[in-house]
Amino acid sequence: MNEELLHRLEVDSAAADLMHRYQALVDAKDVDGLAALVTDDVELVRVQGNRKGREAFLDLYRDFAASDVELAQHMLTNLRVSPLEGGRYQVDACFWVITTHRTGEARQVWGRYRNDIVRVDGRWRFAAKRISVGGIAVVPPDALLPADVTSFGPLPR
Repeated sequence: MNEELLHRLEVDSAAADLMHRYQALVDAKDVDGLAALVTDDVELVRVQGNRKGREAFLDLYRDFAASDVELAQHMLTNLRVSPLEGGRYQVDACFWVITTHRTGEARQVWGRYRNDIVRVDGRWRFAAKRISVGGIAVVPPDALLPADVTSFGPLPR
């Protein structure tokens, strides 16, 4: 296998691993774990406003951890890695997350990520995290079934 192809496969694998670790840490509300995934000067871009720096980035996830979200489950698809200059790579992906809330409702949120990653001290980290929400759907409590109901066969009415 040639060196260029091997390097590309390593970067693709590292990017997917970083994205999956990010989502698992967000779901777990593990702000300290998230701190290890970003550079000191990370940029966070969202429609609600931009933030720069590790602490500003983590403030978003501190707010999430303190929110009424009881359970979050992120999913990732359509991952694509593209080289940028200076050893950076752009990582594009689609996401879908389901959250349940103390109010009893659930929400489905979907959108796209466009992130920049870079290797720092041998570890891949986010240098930029861009989150673009495509939509949010609210599922009212009376539309949700208990978690112990089978996902196949007749559903209770």
